[in-house]
Amino acid sequence: KAEDLTQALARCGEAMPDVVLADYHLDRGDGLEVVAALRKRLGEPLPALLITADRSPEVREKALVASVAILGKPVKPAQLRAFLMRLKAKREAAE
Repeated sequence: KAEDLTQALARCGEAMPDVVLADYHLDRGDGLEVVAALRKRLGEPLPALLITADRSPEVREKALVASVAILGKPVKPAQLRAFLMRLKAKREAAE
């Protein structure tokens, strides 16, 4: 768990994440900025999911352009599980 970009980047030194689950509204910045910075630092197309109560077309467009999946709050466990299972299947197919 990281509360902002600084913490997220610090934690990347500890272990490479398999996926990023990011809230859109953070105290400083937003989840899409965190995803972009992590991808840049790691040099990889890190899978990411944006979780937000903001249903505006602007946020959806930003997520689409950034290749970040999006789920609206409140997130249902089945939705999150389905996202993670699709990600797992995609990884297994690539191996």
